Amino acid sequence: MSDAIQLEQKIALEAIEWYLALSEQTDDKLLYQQWQAWLAADPQHQLAWSRIEQVNNELNTLPTPLSRAIAEKTLFKTDKSRRHVLRSLAGIAVMSGGSWVYFKNETLLLPLLADYRTGIGETRSVTLSDGTQVDMNANSAFSIAYSENQRHLTLISGDIMITTAKDTRPFLLKTDWADLKPVGTRFYVRQRDNTALLAVYEGAVDFIRGNHLPLLRVKAGQQLSFNATELGSVMSAQESMLAWQQYMLVADNMPLTEVVAELQNYHHGWLRCDPSIAERRVSGTYPLNNIEQVLKALAATLQLELVYRTRYWITLKPQQKI
Repeated sequence: MSDAIQLEQKIALEAIEWYLALSEQTDDKLLYQQWQAWLAADPQHQLAWSRIEQVNNELNTLPTPLSRAIAEKTLFKTDKSRRHVLRSLAGIAVMSGGSWVYFKNETLLLPLLADYRTGIGETRSVTLSDGTQVDMNANSAFSIAYSENQRHLTLISGDIMITTAKDTRPFLLKTDWADLKPVGTRFYVRQRDNTALLAVYEGAVDFIRGNHLPLLRVKAGQQLSFNATELGSVMSAQESMLAWQQYMLVADNMPLTEVVAELQNYHHGWLRCDPSIAERRVSGTYPLNNIEQVLKALAATLQLELVYRTRYWITLKPQQKI
């Protein structure tokens, strides 16, 4: 898939997030101003928004036009109606190379269908019904399935820090590639496209895969990386991984491509790193609430060039020699 199509998908999903936020918070003047700024920032934003309006006008179950829908406080009163709208909006289209691209893959919308989610640059702290605390990094999503006999969470994307509450029901966190069963604990899980990481700060967490028996127990002060087929070595857990809770990124000899991936969670737009510099190493502490400042600092330190297609579409490339 080309960068252009990936960007357009990202913008389309941002537009849907704005649609939902405005529909759920109809009296938030600041939110409305932020949406107006996002809309004016890029013609692609306006195009994606116009497609949402078109889809909305085709839905018999919703009032039209969109401006009236936003004003209605009764919109999205139930999960069922909200999910119906999201699935309908999965048909949103954006222009790509002169042809229309439709999002038929519901996995793109899974974060928006989650019980709890955060957007670009947004962190959140959630207290569940049993008292369990979940701190969410930006661009993260998870769902819950509590019953009389169990407490199950499913991490759909992003990063969450969990402090479990005491309860007679067993607790289980499901990720794409393993189940994690905490034993009275505080632990952090980060899930990306191709890898995940578990870090335990209090108690212990049983790592379960396949036959549903614990493969190993990760104890306090330890961390473990894993994916669909591989399991990394147990290493010392780093508190610096939680710097996002203070809107900071701490890089310790981190590949530039990973730094850019973390910054992407706080940037409304598209950040790319030229493959030729992807493995350059970065060390330092960077503020996540000022991505432009961070990019300029990286460019100066690593002798890079920032190439802007738009204000929000930025590529890091090697500095051209004169």
